Amino acid sequence: MLISFLLILPFAFSCLMLAASSRDVNSSFRIGLFCTAVPFVLATALVMVGGQQTPSYAWFSVLGINVEFSLYGQGFSLWMAWLAALLSFLAYAYFKGMPGFEIKKFTIGLLVLEGTIIGAFLSAQNMVQFLFFFEAMVLPAAILMTLHGGLKRRRAVVVFTLYTLIGSVPLLFGAWYLMLKAGSDNINVLAETLKALPLSVQITLLLAFSLAFAVKTPIFPFHSWQGITYSEAPYPLSAILSGAMSKVGVFGFAIWVIQIFWNTLQTSNYDIYFIAIALFSMLYSAVLALRQTNVKKLLAFSSMSHLSLAVAGLFCFNGVVDAGVAVMLVGHGLTAGGLFFLSGIVQKWTGSTNLNQYGAFVSTNPIYAAIFGFVSIAAVSVPCTVGFVGEFLILQGFFYSSFPFFALVGGVGIICSAAYMLRLIKSVLFGPVPENSRRAGISLSFFEGAAAIPIILFILYFGLHPAPILNSFGSVSTNHILTEQEMQEFKDYLEGFEKDTLEDAGDVD
Repeated sequence: MLISFLLILPFAFSCLMLAASSRDVNSSFRIGLFCTAVPFVLATALVMVGGQQTPSYAWFSVLGINVEFSLYGQGFSLWMAWLAALLSFLAYAYFKGMPGFEIKKFTIGLLVLEGTIIGAFLSAQNMVQFLFFFEAMVLPAAILMTLHGGLKRRRAVVVFTLYTLIGSVPLLFGAWYLMLKAGSDNINVLAETLKALPLSVQITLLLAFSLAFAVKTPIFPFHSWQGITYSEAPYPLSAILSGAMSKVGVFGFAIWVIQIFWNTLQTSNYDIYFIAIALFSMLYSAVLALRQTNVKKLLAFSSMSHLSLAVAGLFCFNGVVDAGVAVMLVGHGLTAGGLFFLSGIVQKWTGSTNLNQYGAFVSTNPIYAAIFGFVSIAAVSVPCTVGFVGEFLILQGFFYSSFPFFALVGGVGIICSAAYMLRLIKSVLFGPVPENSRRAGISLSFFEGAAAIPIILFILYFGLHPAPILNSFGSVSTNHILTEQEMQEFKDYLEGFEKDTLEDAGDVD
């Protein structure tokens, strides 16, 4: 099955790269490019057939817990796995021009990281399986940072590893406690078992689960690792961390918090606290982004701001908003990944991450300026780009919720995102050429230019036609949050959305 190959092949190809020669650099790069392209092709094929899932197989038993293994590629899981495969392929294409990279080691690390991220996204049914991939992805990311990071990479690796592992400790204890009570690691059994526990225990487990995902996303106040990690990681890895790995935290909230603790959240009204904290995190990180002069830290806090809005949207408990969150995350992965790739090119040209050393690329390299300007504007979520659809649906969900004030707060955060992205565009593309700047003979390489094409195309395609992502949420049989009436309302909404889009396109023509 396609879904099984999608999980297995990144690990199999990493073993293949171990046997490849490291002397012929061009040959190693071509092999690595093929190895990263195949999972993306498989993920795209999986999207085109509408997703797949495997039956649950008995894996092992321990302490009376029946642990099973299954792969689930539908809806949110499917699109996040597709995004991870795409960004891994593009990261490899962009890294070709990065100085000082050992192709063989980088390829092996990237493939293992890709496999663990995809494995986490496809583990939406069994807790032990998810925990394995959730923790395993830390190791290849730390190794890649150690091998190819900046001057402070050792400190960044320590901070990144400690934060993510320590943050996962409550999740591990909470998950094992709940599985011991349930005798299974299946998500539906865990959700039913939780209902019989005292409310105080339910809330304790809720906080334990949420802490790990808040660190991974990250959300204030568990974000201190992000700035140094993103700034010291090599640009291709930063793109993966921001565009794919951080989505695992949002995925954890969507699957392992909301679906298991649905009744707990309704009873205790903790959903309001989650929305409030996430929106505060959005505003706080937007302010931090406005103050940055380091381009990588600016993009890091920009990512935190957008993902905080996505987490807030999840706790609206609205099917339309959930679909909007998926669209927004796909758009964020494309724009955030693209901006990290393009910023890496600027650092290679200027030798600096300081925005004050950039400028005037409109006049010195107009092709690069056009690509960077488009992706930056798309990150602001202007109409006809994929981010606009997602953010519009989330704000609409806030407005029609019990607390429409949240829509106003989210709107302020989006305005702040426009402010720091326009500042980034001004700093990179306009103004005079800085003194002592060497701009003669710089140009995009073939792979750097070609890798920008799918980013631009997908941003426009999903911005004009988001139905492939939105419709995938109308057929997910395991989404027990929606009632039949809500499902019918959602289908009516999708039909109206497509009709309005076609009418708007006709008006433009």
